[in-house]
Amino acid sequence: MLRTIASAFLLIAITSSAYADNISVTRDGVIYSVSQHETLSSISQKFTGHVKNWRTIGQTNQIENDRAIPIGRKVLIPTRLLTPVSAFARIKSFFGDVVIRGHDGSAIEAKIDALLKEGDTLTTMANSFISLMLDDGTQFTLPPNSVVNLRLLRATQYVETPRTQLYLQKGRVESHVTPLNKPDSKYEVISPLAVSGVRGTDFRVNVDDQRVLNEVLEGKVAVAQNTAVNKPSKQLVAAGYGTVVENGRVSKPVNLLKAPLLLDGYQQQTRLPIQFPLSHADASAFRVVISTDAAGRNNIAEISVRSSQGKAVAKLENLEDGAYFVRASALDAVGLEGVSTIQAFRVDARPFPPFLLQPGTKFQGQVQNKKIPVTMKWSLAEGIRDYRVQVASDAAFKTLIFDQTAETGQDQMIVSLASGNYYWRVASILQSGSTSKQGPFGDAKPLAVVAGLDAPSASIGQKEIQFSWSAAPGQHFTFQVADTPEFKTLLNNIESAKAEVAIPRPEAGVYYARVRSTDSDGFVGAFSPAQKFSVPLQWRTEYDATLESQGQPLGTSY
Repeated sequence: MLRTIASAFLLIAITSSAYADNISVTRDGVIYSVSQHETLSSISQKFTGHVKNWRTIGQTNQIENDRAIPIGRKVLIPTRLLTPVSAFARIKSFFGDVVIRGHDGSAIEAKIDALLKEGDTLTTMANSFISLMLDDGTQFTLPPNSVVNLRLLRATQYVETPRTQLYLQKGRVESHVTPLNKPDSKYEVISPLAVSGVRGTDFRVNVDDQRVLNEVLEGKVAVAQNTAVNKPSKQLVAAGYGTVVENGRVSKPVNLLKAPLLLDGYQQQTRLPIQFPLSHADASAFRVVISTDAAGRNNIAEISVRSSQGKAVAKLENLEDGAYFVRASALDAVGLEGVSTIQAFRVDARPFPPFLLQPGTKFQGQVQNKKIPVTMKWSLAEGIRDYRVQVASDAAFKTLIFDQTAETGQDQMIVSLASGNYYWRVASILQSGSTSKQGPFGDAKPLAVVAGLDAPSASIGQKEIQFSWSAAPGQHFTFQVADTPEFKTLLNNIESAKAEVAIPRPEAGVYYARVRSTDSDGFVGAFSPAQKFSVPLQWRTEYDATLESQGQPLGTSY
């Protein structure tokens, strides 16, 4: 195909060069200086491709005798008679799955700068785009799920008058047309129901089921119904207006909705999914297009979302880190897409932060040197060995209490904090050679740090032992006694609503007691340090009564 295109360009170049000295181009056509032995018939053949046009050329120039033309006579060949030559559409960008077929059904590979010709058909699949440019600078873009046939791609030789027809079979096409200043120039988007013709403008055409929607952003577009047997219904649609072709007629143009408001937060995206909060009081839906250029030609993603009371959040599952542009527009109740706003934004979501594992929202620990050691633990992300930990007294992290990078490869850090309320978060740091990149911090987690219970104090009586400890209102307690500090075998396990319990006096020996609290919100604290206590041996009578001397029990300290 490229060889054929090159040959066509070469033919045009040779033809133009051969007549360069005696040809001039005007708005009305080509003025040619007649050479020796030339006739209107030969001139007609050279410029129009047919001998039959000699009479029209003669009438235009008031030449009656075909064979008696003076050498050097200036002859005007009207533009409408000049030979049309093939024009081409150059692929400027594409993304995703784009299928291109030649007029004979052959597959054509989508490549940047590839030239497509008349009769080729382009199909964009889901989340796919393609943008093409014509020789005069006109560009058109197909968003996802669209089908366009290049029905007419021509240019008039010498005067270079473009004539373009796109047949939109399905979906949408967005056109940015270079002003057409020559009389026979045309750019049309044809669909099964409508014809939209322009002479230089930005506009959109959308084939939607049994109707066609036209939206004009700049210039004017003539929209005509395409299936009428008699005189078709027509409307001239100005910039900022849209019209719908449906049920055999073209509706009266209506104002397009103004651009929606992109609410703050979209400029710096540090979380997935990517989110764009949108607002427009009259919107029934919103459309968001992501591109890598401000002009919106190199599109890579599109999202449509319904509006709820004029608001919505458009979400994109994934996008690589980097700089992008978002184009957002609002759709009215009939589906006409309004004026767009284009804004820059960045994605800086990588490396992803780890999951926070412990502590929970409340931590109870023993006070050491007026502070409580808190072990903060997180998950290890694949390929990440360094993490930054921050603790603050406020959710905005304006007042940092702790800010430190953990030792390489560590998944936890001990931070000493006074009793109080805090927030903590962790960020991943990606090391690559001598450079490093810190990703965004994960969601901050609130943390209430409270002092743990003191070890219970024991009061040993003749028949029972009383234990008590300090407590806060609303707490209930779990009290345990064991004969080893590991508490593997429990001798007592008592639930109590009070900060005290009594147990029967055990046999003489060494024992350990501990207690933990459960707050009214369900938080279960840590066990207190174990309280070691000794129960002395008591001498008893044959009736199992305590043997006493001077009112005191006799026994041996164990």
